[in-house]
Amino acid sequence: MAAGLALLLSKHFQVERLAKTAIALVLAAPAAYLSWATYRSERAEAEAGVGALAARLAGVVAAAEAGQRAQLLGPGTHRIDLAFTHRREPANNAAGAAPEGHLAGIVGYYRQLRPARLVITGQPGAGKTLLALDLLLGLLTHPGRSNTDPVPVRFSLAGWDTGRPLRDWLAEQVHDQFRDRGITAADARQLVEEHKILPVLDGLDEMDTPTTPLGQRRATRALAQLNTYQDPTGSAPVILTCRTAQYTDLAAVDLRMREAARVEIQPVTPGQATTYLTARCTNPHRWAPVLEALTTTPGCVLTDALSTPWRLNLAVTAYEERDPDTHAYLRDPGRLLVLTSPESVRDHLLALYLPAAISQHPTRPHRYRPERTHHWLAALATHLATTSRGTVSATDLVLHELWPMAGTRRVRTADVFSAALLSLTFAAVLPPLLAGPSPIPWPAVIVAGCIALWFTWQAGRSRVSAPAKPRIPRLRSRAAWQGLAASVAFGLVFTFVAQQVAELWGWPGALAIGAAVVITGRITSDWSKAVHYGFGLGLAAWTVGIFSAGGWTAIGIGLLIGILGWLMDAQLSEAPPTDPRSPVRNDLLASLVIGQGAFLMALILNAFAGLPLAQLGVLLAPGLVICTATGLYFGTGAGRRYLVFLCCSRGRLPWRLGTFLHWAYQAGLLRVSGLAYQFRHQELQDWLHTHPRP
Repeated sequence: MAAGLALLLSKHFQVERLAKTAIALVLAAPAAYLSWATYRSERAEAEAGVGALAARLAGVVAAAEAGQRAQLLGPGTHRIDLAFTHRREPANNAAGAAPEGHLAGIVGYYRQLRPARLVITGQPGAGKTLLALDLLLGLLTHPGRSNTDPVPVRFSLAGWDTGRPLRDWLAEQVHDQFRDRGITAADARQLVEEHKILPVLDGLDEMDTPTTPLGQRRATRALAQLNTYQDPTGSAPVILTCRTAQYTDLAAVDLRMREAARVEIQPVTPGQATTYLTARCTNPHRWAPVLEALTTTPGCVLTDALSTPWRLNLAVTAYEERDPDTHAYLRDPGRLLVLTSPESVRDHLLALYLPAAISQHPTRPHRYRPERTHHWLAALATHLATTSRGTVSATDLVLHELWPMAGTRRVRTADVFSAALLSLTFAAVLPPLLAGPSPIPWPAVIVAGCIALWFTWQAGRSRVSAPAKPRIPRLRSRAAWQGLAASVAFGLVFTFVAQQVAELWGWPGALAIGAAVVITGRITSDWSKAVHYGFGLGLAAWTVGIFSAGGWTAIGIGLLIGILGWLMDAQLSEAPPTDPRSPVRNDLLASLVIGQGAFLMALILNAFAGLPLAQLGVLLAPGLVICTATGLYFGTGAGRRYLVFLCCSRGRLPWRLGTFLHWAYQAGLLRVSGLAYQFRHQELQDWLHTHPRP
């Protein structure tokens, strides 16, 4: 199409330029061939059906959730064979539910349900998430699994805005969690619509605070949507977890998941606790007084306090800590016998848990001191406790959504100030870098001023754009080379056409091309691609028109457009799946690519415009800094706001917050749910909120 337009322009306006048109046709031929090859490959992939896509997703989910389960179990991966009982509801029970079951047989228990809808309830720390994880992994590895079975995927209900339909939210979550493994938004939508996703919804009780009125709870709206979630056979399969107290409150007013089997996890028996402690500790003789109390004194304080897997894990972690130099045990488990209530045991173990978990960190245990770790985690817990309202999650720590923690007005003011300062610096330094010896037309100055005002206004908004999704690919496959070749060919053809239009109609024609590309990008894609591609190509056309670029300059700009477009559109990634740091990293990567691309384009223009090398060297450093900073406001919203938030949080949070949170996850203080960090347990989060100091 681009070559055809160039031929039309040459025929009607400048016949002597047919040689250039012929070159454009030669450059367009590889692009046309590669476009046809891409079309054929996409048709072949579509014909393979959604089954292959689901099979690929199943492998990714199994690998990610196996790591999550190992993280929850701790060293040695010792498991308690939790028992659960079926709690019949007055109506709408799933058929096939046995009266009792155990963790080891949860997969068989679930496969007998008709329809396959299960509600897992239990006391805090009873092991609801662990039971759901075992069920999820068991379904993926079961010998009877077929290609038509849905893929169980775990979602955190705390982040669901129930004003959105369940299917839309599920598709968005699947795409966000697994886009690093090539699951596009269209793929996610197809998987959800064809019921190839089995939602494992964790934490219905975490959607609201205890003081939220029943009629305003998100959990009630969530249950209403789950009850209308249907497949061709009727009620679609769902696995749901919730604390017993919260689910009982909802059921008391006839709010429950219909056509489901509700099971309740039973407390850990003294015999199970004794077996677990013996298996986890390295010297059972140290624990003899505790083991004896558990087995010979039913109903004692320790029996009640250590009746959940979470509390047992706390006890082992706290009392197995050793001195790093002498390897002597720091504490005697017999101290647990002097505590007079389950609450005192809980607080005692939580106070010891942080330093003990940090000392047992598998990598770099002394990177963060226990006092500072306690201070930072307590600040995050306080933020969750004081800002959880409406659709804001009370448990999820999403990096690019934490910025209100430093004060919404303070962060927005700092963002606006940075944008204004950048605009002034841009106006003072960048014109000579771009223009060289050529004067800049006054329309360009006006447009640049409007762009600066636009980005300054954008910087002060209370809502920022979602993180961009670029990927840095590696040329390790034929497909990667084909993508690069196609993108470069497109860039060369586009630049040639823009040059022809600019020479015929000047800068208005180039700006018209830019506007057309922006509008086309908005219609055919989302805002992210419209900005990254449409506005970027439009700006390139405008630049060509302003400077009336010659042949070599146009070729350089075309190559730059092609390479940047390939980088922004590539779908290959080495990032691990469900890494909560990836959205911010990708967003900042997009800004870096755009900023450095603008800088390289300026260097190319000035080099071919005849700017002396001495002057070019003087402008090199400020131009690099300004173009990189400009990328933060042109190519990113969430990443830039995150950086401003870190600057406004100095002393309260570490500078490398994402690195610290991932370190805390590896230490067992946090867990990962989708693209969010969460505290290992709600008890730990609440205790840190009420104990901000060690």
